[in-house]
Amino acid sequence: MGTAFRNAVIGALAGTLVAIGGATKDAPYEGFKMKTFLRSPIIGAVVTPILGAYVPNLPPLILALSTIAVERASVEAYKLYRQSRGEYIPSKFIYGEWGHPLPNQNAVFYVRPS
Repeated sequence: MGTAFRNAVIGALAGTLVAIGGATKDAPYEGFKMKTFLRSPIIGAVVTPILGAYVPNLPPLILALSTIAVERASVEAYKLYRQSRGEYIPSKFIYGEWGHPLPNQNAVFYVRPS
């Protein structure tokens, strides 16, 4: 088994753990979306061979933890970028935890209808 393939498997497993944690935390409020669930394992499988190439001979646990950190940072940065352009509003800020619209229409999270 090649090193890049081994690292991709480690990254996919680390991303799957992140996806399970995120689904467990957010699905009761936002619903389960397969697209967002699969995002973390895919990013992990892509990022980990790159990390492994830049820092060879990392133990698998350290590589997996590094993958989780890079995956979370990249996904959250992308969501902030989309939010700043008005393309993305986290549903928890629209509906709140109990399904009722939130009274505070903060300009950061609220896009006025055209």
